[in-house]
Amino acid sequence: MSSYRQLLYHLVFRTKESHPTINQDHSDQLNAYIAGIIKNKNSHLYRVNGVENHFNMLTDVHPSIALADFIREIKTSTSS
Repeated sequence: MSSYRQLLYHLVFRTKESHPTINQDHSDQLNAYIAGIIKNKNSHLYRVNGVENHFNMLTDVHPSIALADFIREIKTSTSS
């Protein structure tokens, strides 16, 4: 017997106080970095995009990973 699951999440991360601190010159590198984090978590990133004060992503999360841990990992890894 097999099973299928698909839970998609639209996640939005804002900068502190919505200050425009995301440099658009480096946004491709940031997006690739986020994609790598998600891939290492055995999850799939469908889209990621952002502007100076926030970024959006559409992803699924592997069922063995808690959503809160998934989000925490992305936020802490991309905060610097």
